[in-house]
Amino acid sequence: GKITIISDAAIDNPVLKNYLAQRKIPSEIANKYCREICFEINGKKHLAIGFQNRGGGYELRNHYFKGSSTPKKPRLIQQPAAGELAVFEGFFSFLSYEAMKYIKDRNILPLPKQQTDSLVLNSLSFFEKSRELMEKYAIVHLCLDRDKMGQQCTQKALTWSAKYKDQSRFYDKHKDLNDYLIK
Repeated sequence: GKITIISDAAIDNPVLKNYLAQRKIPSEIANKYCREICFEINGKKHLAIGFQNRGGGYELRNHYFKGSSTPKKPRLIQQPAAGELAVFEGFFSFLSYEAMKYIKDRNILPLPKQQTDSLVLNSLSFFEKSRELMEKYAIVHLCLDRDKMGQQCTQKALTWSAKYKDQSRFYDKHKDLNDYLIK
């Protein structure tokens, strides 16, 4: 069914806060990039963590639901004076990356030394479509999922140029960056 956004607000619902805690995302990180979204699908209202894309649509997640409102597009998060780009398949991988930078023990994962912009694809169908954007950066850190499609996209980018770096090798025993953070 079609998803209709009813409202968005700061994340306050205890069930959603618990979901974020289970996925090891600090509330400070979640509140910086996400909203609590009330949406309707098939005549029923639901709450979810919402991550807005550049087109105004939302990626929506809760314990029982994974979906998106239209339009579905990627999102570029820019930082002042960033010279590098980190690319993520989904927003929980991006939030996990931000959480790892936030955690005092930064040795969890070797992170880029300088500030990076972040590109959240929200679907691998946007990977090649985002190549022109990725090419504008001196170094592109690929933090894609460790599944077949994520690895195929990573391998393809590695043939484009040496500036593409496979960061998924650091979490190779896990399905994605959030799974790595949780375990």
